[in-house]
Amino acid sequence: MPATTVCRWLPEDPTIVEAFVSDLLVRSRVIHGRNPKTRVRFAEVGENLETAISRAGIELDLSCLRQHYRITVGQATVYTVRALDPIVQEFQDYIEREGVVYAAFNAMFEQAPPPQNEDQEKIEDYVDLMEMIDTNLTTAPSFGEGVSAMVAAVPYYGIISRFCNTPAGYNAFTHPGVNARFYRVFMAWHEYLTSTASTNVIHDGEGGWLSTAALNAMIQSAGGNPEQETFDNFFVCDTSDPHYGFKSYDELFVRELKAIHRAVVAPDATAIVNSACSSTIYQIYRNLQKTDKFWIKNTPYSLNHMLAEDDYLCLGSLDYHRWRSPVKGTVVKTRLISGATHPNPPPTYYAACLDEAPLNPDRKPDLDVISRSQDFVTAISTRALIFIQAAEPVGLMCFVGVGLGEVSTCNVVVKESQVLKKGDELGQFHFGGSTHCLIFRPGLTVTPIDQDGNDLVGSKVRVGKDILIVTPQN
Repeated sequence: MPATTVCRWLPEDPTIVEAFVSDLLVRSRVIHGRNPKTRVRFAEVGENLETAISRAGIELDLSCLRQHYRITVGQATVYTVRALDPIVQEFQDYIEREGVVYAAFNAMFEQAPPPQNEDQEKIEDYVDLMEMIDTNLTTAPSFGEGVSAMVAAVPYYGIISRFCNTPAGYNAFTHPGVNARFYRVFMAWHEYLTSTASTNVIHDGEGGWLSTAALNAMIQSAGGNPEQETFDNFFVCDTSDPHYGFKSYDELFVRELKAIHRAVVAPDATAIVNSACSSTIYQIYRNLQKTDKFWIKNTPYSLNHMLAEDDYLCLGSLDYHRWRSPVKGTVVKTRLISGATHPNPPPTYYAACLDEAPLNPDRKPDLDVISRSQDFVTAISTRALIFIQAAEPVGLMCFVGVGLGEVSTCNVVVKESQVLKKGDELGQFHFGGSTHCLIFRPGLTVTPIDQDGNDLVGSKVRVGKDILIVTPQN
């Protein structure tokens, strides 16, 4: 099964990712008291940064650090040198005491190609990496225009992507102990993103999610025309509130569409399957057997792995992140799975197919390893299974929600034996990249419905849109 990238989380141009990482790395080193160029310590934990950088002759506008500190309204703005959060410090201690992990982390920095711009700062070692992880623990994603916005939406992935694409990185990011520590990091970030402190990115200034550019982007992603419609026409919100009624970044992330903009096409047509999310169609597989193999790094993954025992869709960061039932029917069973090799948390976060570019001169290097590895990551990432006994001719089917990268929590809100109408809410994705699959039983012919004259595969579809026709095979 070929690797295909339809919906991306990182831009194709690696220099955009590298610029984002370099900028964050400079701020991260200063926050932790190290010179952004030489990496030499210039201040100790707790020291006032304004005094320290003046003494060290470092030129930096400290206002750029505000988004990384918990500064509430009315609180004096004072920046001090930070120690690693205890969770991140334990992660670093683990790397240093576990020989296999230590070797993998050191090797991946040697194997990763340097940034294309030699003047930019690059992550030199796991110390840099741990400090960047720590810096981001109190940072909610901000809005950015164009392709740079893609990196800002998944900052941890942007930081780590260069190392995912190395053999040593694959070994590091599939190690259970490493993923256990990523899990703790992301749960701490989860706590921040659900707190009121994370509303510091919900404003109408530059980089804010209520800026004109951000509001227009979210309207356009939902299928609207920003020149004719407003954010509150599309989404449930309170425009009289400074944060539009969103109490945290996560509340904005899972914002609810107004009913008219998620209306189900052909709600009573049982032979038509509707889109469960606002998403881009990635691939359709037919006649897939339980043991058909996805061979990745000489390791077979299959439908059995995906279900822990034909239609893939991918969500971007601006998309609607709630799931709605694609059929009429009854919930038979629900299950949350953390990953193919881990029956309980943690999931596997950043393992992916290695890029073929070094072996194929016709292909350009691509840092977006997870997006192009969706067949593979669907079998190893956090996922929610919702089995639905649909009205005929569909019969038993399964919705599989897959959390990719960052936190990507899968939250199921339906229960067994619950009767569903098309468009009823099934659950939500939280915090990071995501994809989902619809799996149908044997004995059916599943025909894609063209979207405005275009093939279904590769098309952006809104939630509730008709996407498939199902008929029994003779």
